[in-house]
Amino acid sequence: MNNNSYLLSFKSVTNAVLCALKIQNNFKYITPKFDSYLRRLKIGICIGSPVTDKELIFQDAINLSTFMCEVVKEQVVLSSEIKTVYDQENQNAFLNSEGVRTLKSREEKFLIKLMDFINTRWNDPTLSNEDLCENLGYSRSQVYRKLMNLTGKSPNAFIRDFRLHKALKSLYDQKGNISEVAYESGFNSPAYFTRCFQDKYGILPSKYLQQHAN
Repeated sequence: MNNNSYLLSFKSVTNAVLCALKIQNNFKYITPKFDSYLRRLKIGICIGSPVTDKELIFQDAINLSTFMCEVVKEQVVLSSEIKTVYDQENQNAFLNSEGVRTLKSREEKFLIKLMDFINTRWNDPTLSNEDLCENLGYSRSQVYRKLMNLTGKSPNAFIRDFRLHKALKSLYDQKGNISEVAYESGFNSPAYFTRCFQDKYGILPSKYLQQHAN
């Protein structure tokens, strides 16, 4: 998919899950030399139909698995349908591993609605918690609880970190200087952006940009 992510297809749900668990187990041993902001493992596993009303094959499944990786706090995330099929293929085998989460159907619907909205408004500096609640159709307290449960973040922190993640990629791709990336990522102040970036990734955006200069 890009230099930081991979898209794989498995004939067996069990093979997909076991592969994810193996990667998760090995990950902590092969990455200690990297800076913490580079050590990020996220695996989303879901089932999808190859042909839908979307332009690309498996587009719905790809979207959901991407959302799982971008948002859900656990390292390995399974869709509700994956868990059902896994249980059918492995009767009486209990799947219990640290850092693995199975989403409920209602959580998947909330996640899709959340990401469909945030992907259209994330770089709008006027985006607020109220906008989030209005578009998701929940009260402030409901959105707060759902986001905390799914992401471990408050709505404001979720929006900020989503912007920072996008900004990180823009800096990596050399899409502008610090001020340009800050404003294009929805931040009103380059100074505030710099502070948030350093708090999140432990490195100044200027240094990160310099490290990845052509």
